[in-house]
Amino acid sequence: MPLEVKLAVVIAIVAVAAAAGLIWRSRSGRARSQDSSETVDLRELAAIKNGELVTAFGRGTTFLQFSSEYCSQCRQTARMLNELEGADSTVLHIEVDITNRLELAKKYNILQTPTTLVLDSKGRVRSRIGGLAKPQVIQEEAQKATFEI
Repeated sequence: MPLEVKLAVVIAIVAVAAAAGLIWRSRSGRARSQDSSETVDLRELAAIKNGELVTAFGRGTTFLQFSSEYCSQCRQTARMLNELEGADSTVLHIEVDITNRLELAKKYNILQTPTTLVLDSKGRVRSRIGGLAKPQVIQEEAQKATFEI
C-alpha cells in the first residue's frame, strides 16, 4: 500500500475520532427530557442519606445521582448538587453508588457515571443528565420544578 494511502487512512481515522469526541463532549452534562411515565421506587434504591434510609422525594426536585467508586466527575457533581440542596429547601440530592448494584444500572439504563435523573416530587423522571452536570443545567432543572409546585 502506498505511503500516501496509509497517511490518508490515519488522517481520516483521527478526524472521525475527533468529531466523535466533540459530539460526545457537547452532549455531556446537558439535560435531556424523558417520558414522565417512568417512576423511581425509593424502596428498591435503598439509598442512605445522613445515615438514614431515604423514604421521600424532595418537595420540588430530586436529583438522583448514580455514581461509581472511582469517578472523579461524580464527586464534582455531588458537590454541586449538595450546594444546591443546602440553598433550596425544595431540592433533594440522593447519590447511589452502582459499582455493586448492576441491576439498577440496567433498570435505569446507566451507561456512564455520573448519570443524574431529575425527578419531580412524585418520583417521575423528568429529565436525565449524562456526565458532569453543568451548573447552569442544574439550576434550570431545579427552577422548572419550582414552577410546577
